[in-house]
Amino acid sequence: MKTSSLKIQNFKTFDAEGIPLSMTDLTALIGENSTGKSNILEALDLFFNFSKSKMSKRSFHHDDVTKGIIIEVKFTDLNDSELKKFNIHLNENKELIIIQKIKLVIPEGKTLETLDEDEYEYEEEKHGTKWEATEDWAKLGPKAPTKTNIKSWWKKELKIGNFNFKELFDSSDEPPPEMYQEKLQTLWDEHFDIIPKEKIVGDEKVLGWKNKLKGNLPKYFYIPAVKNIEDDLKCLKTNPFGEMINWLSDNISDDIKRDFTEKAEKIINEALEKIDKDEDGSSKIKFINDQLNTNLGINLDCKLELKFGKPKISDIVFPSPQLFADDGYHSEITYKGHGLQRLAILSLLRTYNSLKKKTDMTDKNMILAIEEPEIYLHPPVKRAAYKLLRSLSEGSDQVIYSTHDGFFVSVEYFDEIRLFRRITAGKAKTHVYEFSLKNLIEHYKNAYGINVDEKSLRHRFSHICDESKNEGFFARKIIIIEGETEKYSLPIYFNHKSFDIDNERIAIISASSADNISYLYVIFNEFHIPCYIIFDGDKPVKALHGLDGKEKEDAQNKSKRNKELLTFVGETIDGSVEYCFPDTAIKTNYAVWEKDFEFAFHRSLDNYEELKGKATKFYGTTSKPLAGRFFASSLTTEAPEKISPYIDKLIENIKALEWKKSCLCSGR
Repeated sequence: MKTSSLKIQNFKTFDAEGIPLSMTDLTALIGENSTGKSNILEALDLFFNFSKSKMSKRSFHHDDVTKGIIIEVKFTDLNDSELKKFNIHLNENKELIIIQKIKLVIPEGKTLETLDEDEYEYEEEKHGTKWEATEDWAKLGPKAPTKTNIKSWWKKELKIGNFNFKELFDSSDEPPPEMYQEKLQTLWDEHFDIIPKEKIVGDEKVLGWKNKLKGNLPKYFYIPAVKNIEDDLKCLKTNPFGEMINWLSDNISDDIKRDFTEKAEKIINEALEKIDKDEDGSSKIKFINDQLNTNLGINLDCKLELKFGKPKISDIVFPSPQLFADDGYHSEITYKGHGLQRLAILSLLRTYNSLKKKTDMTDKNMILAIEEPEIYLHPPVKRAAYKLLRSLSEGSDQVIYSTHDGFFVSVEYFDEIRLFRRITAGKAKTHVYEFSLKNLIEHYKNAYGINVDEKSLRHRFSHICDESKNEGFFARKIIIIEGETEKYSLPIYFNHKSFDIDNERIAIISASSADNISYLYVIFNEFHIPCYIIFDGDKPVKALHGLDGKEKEDAQNKSKRNKELLTFVGETIDGSVEYCFPDTAIKTNYAVWEKDFEFAFHRSLDNYEELKGKATKFYGTTSKPLAGRFFASSLTTEAPEKISPYIDKLIENIKALEWKKSCLCSGR
């Protein structure tokens, strides 16, 4: 089964209204610090691995313990075995919905006001639904019916429509409870649709599913940003490392164990005989035993005795196992760098999950949750780690992680991103934004009448997007420009005007072509990131009525592109006009240059050719982006009075920019 969505209420930054969040096989949580990304991972940890030790007053929204925490999780894609186990708890879409409720328990005779925080006790229950037969004899519960009930029912005709329940039994005699329960399960498995039933809602007691949930939900592993690997390497029965060591010892044959025990017991007895003698020849163990009983002080007709147990093979063969790493220097993993340690934790959990599938013979999947996987990793290793997480999610397992790093997201997989924003109006709370592939496909169909599929869309974004585009998801605002010339020039002009886009958390994203701007704009805008578009109108030098051939075709294509971009930013375009080549304009959410950026900012200079020649000589190339950089540097240092006044209006509008509305087309 896969976790497809969750809703969290009254937990840390999430208020009573709650936040809904859908989950994919790979889910990336992004946003500024203190927006609630880690709270998602912690809430899931509470859901799958609840412990009172993980709870405190700070777990509740604004510390308000009077409002219980609610974590609702929906599971889909159940396999045949899971469908059978949870059959009576599924909704009409074969989905399993579980609602965890956590509340503060106030002891009798106490009030919240008189209760100290260190006295707080928390109670957790998992609620859900259950299909229950309207006929008592057909009700399927966790325990078999009593003999008395079966005797009463067996006297009746046990039929559902034309189906006779008694035909499932080999004999017409009254069956024992265990057999009745077995056949009742068969009835629900094979004839679910015809059973008259009703849906009931309740807690674990009503639903009787506590043990069923415990062993059949996905295994959830949480790796926080700060985690000591030594905790994961403790050899305990309940942790992954301990279970692996136990698995190794369990595979030792009985003959070897018997032989080992006999030899070890003989060696230990001989050793005890030699070391048990005190200086005067008396037994040390006997002295201890005598003192234990004397110091007991009360005659309880009970004798205390210190004895050494028989040696276990696991104590000798696997003494305090440690994980070592050899990077040219062989040492325990705890002496290696934190980056390697975090990767080792990931490897340990993956290995454990593989082991469980091997030993339990189960299809139960794993959910791996990682807080900031980029910590301590170099860029090439980050790319490799992102690929690793993606490959993990392509099987039966899921991965969810928080990140501040562009190496761990991709515009190509925008639908895996969940963007967190902190709203500070009133009491601070969190909003989460996401944009589905389905909505984008519908947009292209509604806007252009074309049908596109997931594969073609992803290929398109893979083609036009590199890692530099990913920065946009982490920005408060985005300036989408057409090419590298603007990217090399505008920051210099902005800095000269004391407009620090880095400090303002504004990203400049080059689309590499005006034709690509709309692709990027629709993605970032639907994540509620304010976008300012700057593009070239590319008005032809020749009069429009005199165009023909390839020149006319090129003008028509650019005109069509201009219409599309202007429509995106909210302008109304006259469809009857053949060509759309707007005059230079700097509006609240976009700027367009009648011809191009170079013409608007540099070609009008009286010493244009001179500066261009110097740029070519300085860089040894005629590169337009480098020439743009040279112009901007020269003007800001040597002739600031010649800087285009357009820059002041651009800065004014970008500072005032706010997100307005969706740009998706709802219908043609």
